[in-house]
Amino acid sequence: MASAASTLPVVERPTSISLPPGPRWPALLQTVAWAVSLPWVLERCGARYGEMFTLRFFPSGLRIVIVSGPEAVKTVFTASPEVAPSAAGTSPVAAVMGPSSVLTLTGPEHMRQRKLLLPSFHGERMREYEETIVQATRHDIASWPLGTPMSLLERTRAITLEVILRAVFGVEAERMGQLREAIGALFQPLSLPILLRLALSRPTLERPKGSFGRALDHLDEVIYAEIARRRAQEDLKERKDILSLLMQARDEEGVAMTDGELRDELVTLLLAGHETTATSVAWAIERLVRHPDKLARLAAEIDAGEGDEYMRAVIHETMRVRPVVPMVVRTLREPLRVGEHELPKGTRVAPSIYLTNRDSRVYEAPEEFRPERFLGSQPETFSWIPFGGGIRRCIGASFAMLEMKLMLGTILSELEPTLPRESSHPWRRPISDRRRSFAAGERIRRRAITLVPGSGTRVVWSKRGG
Repeated sequence: MASAASTLPVVERPTSISLPPGPRWPALLQTVAWAVSLPWVLERCGARYGEMFTLRFFPSGLRIVIVSGPEAVKTVFTASPEVAPSAAGTSPVAAVMGPSSVLTLTGPEHMRQRKLLLPSFHGERMREYEETIVQATRHDIASWPLGTPMSLLERTRAITLEVILRAVFGVEAERMGQLREAIGALFQPLSLPILLRLALSRPTLERPKGSFGRALDHLDEVIYAEIARRRAQEDLKERKDILSLLMQARDEEGVAMTDGELRDELVTLLLAGHETTATSVAWAIERLVRHPDKLARLAAEIDAGEGDEYMRAVIHETMRVRPVVPMVVRTLREPLRVGEHELPKGTRVAPSIYLTNRDSRVYEAPEEFRPERFLGSQPETFSWIPFGGGIRRCIGASFAMLEMKLMLGTILSELEPTLPRESSHPWRRPISDRRRSFAAGERIRRRAITLVPGSGTRVVWSKRGG
């Protein structure tokens, strides 16, 4: 007669024996630390466990394997999308961006949307946005206070929002206010309690509720109204903005995007393109103002107007040492060997942009801001990954690089930044900041899924030459 135990159904559980080690802190503590101080968690675990470690989350029981070595990153980024598709579809951003966003789709659907979007970001198309970027920057800096400390990040957000609205929508001034208000309202609720709630919640595709959900509903209303208005216009084929281009785009079967697909891609472009570039520009100034020799060299190149080699090096180094997005995530549909570990099906693997860009085996003195390391050479594909990698590399990378170059060039051709007096003298700073060195600068603070300057890049501006 069979024993009672032998009659029980066998439940197959993915083995965790091949997962790399990680912190032994309770899952709740790991989750809270992840939401509140992600750079600290990554640095501490990277120093303790090396280029691969596992983090646990409460209450979902989710485990994420963080990888940072170039070879491990290459393995994940070059894995077949059938083996390691993006996990963005089950992340908190999925409910905001929408089910048809290029960020949340996987497989053939992702490739279809990507192909429809690519022509809008072609090299030749980029030149049509140059004047928009320069004009928006000049218009905004005309109102900046001189000789008084200001938070730069607020202003770079205003500039990139203006640029993305004009590039994506091409909207006239009378409707620009509605879009600005709707997007601004969406960012208002992104506080620490919201971050904690998202980190502690189980992955879901449900639409956000509360103030954030209401703000998203309002943004949707404005966007759908703009789509309807555009469809009714007779000059659609003559327009050069991204919305008009997307409405005319057709896939390989001749099918156009639906209003829902257009909405999801527009929200993705607005939120992902607007916030990340603004933060990168703010970080670039934050780094330059604490390295006067680098700032002087860049200003000299801008004044000479005979090239942009050092500008590109400054941008590459800024995005290396201060990446805005800390990681990307893939979910394994099949087992995958990464380094010494055979990761089982179902594992979430996250190439860490933050740690990969600081790998001491690749970069000498990785914590230091040295644009010169990129002079005469391009960043290595799997050692510099602020835009991700593989077939899911950021589709707006060229636009972001162009926007950063033109914004920095326009600002620094007219204005010179210096540190506020309280930042220049450690004894005048808060006690909590006194331990930080001058070069270390503003602490890295988490804002939703981005890493921003803790004080928003506080600087004092003066006119160049006086």
